Amino acid sequence: MTRRILDFVVILLFVWGCMLFGLWIIDNLIVPMSIPGVSRYMVNIVQIVISAAMVFLWLQIWRWLARSIFWRALRNNQNK
Repeated sequence: MTRRILDFVVILLFVWGCMLFGLWIIDNLIVPMSIPGVSRYMVNIVQIVISAAMVFLWLQIWRWLARSIFWRALRNNQNK
């Protein structure tokens, strides 16, 4: 029982920590980005693509973590 709670807390802490870190990266590195010689519209498109890629990567890592914890819990229950 405590192992399940601990797994859930680990997932939540990971998700929130990564989300806050990702938002910090977007706010401090991606939003103020400027590329000399390139129109502002192209820079905005690059910013959107980078931000979307970060979100997609975050979701994939979250999915992998949740699945691995779920299947480990099932294996442990079968062994009992």
